[in-house]
Amino acid sequence: MARRLTAEENRVLELIQKHYGSQNDLDAITWTNDEAVLWVRSRSGAISLVANLTNLASWRLDGTIVSDAELKREWLHIDSD
Repeated sequence: MARRLTAEENRVLELIQKHYGSQNDLDAITWTNDEAVLWVRSRSGAISLVANLTNLASWRLDGTIVSDAELKREWLHIDSD
């Protein structure tokens, strides 16, 4: 791991884990230029999406992504929990 996740990056990871499963853990993160990127795998092991945790966390904090509902629906493809 290049660095510890920020609190908001960790919160995004927890949303992913809640829906897609705990296989999406810290060891699954790829670090590029100090950004945390996760190839999100479904419970069956198929890659469902790529999530840049650093960008998503930043956009959520600065209001670019206005709500957790938008984050889940538009960015993490989670319709409901």
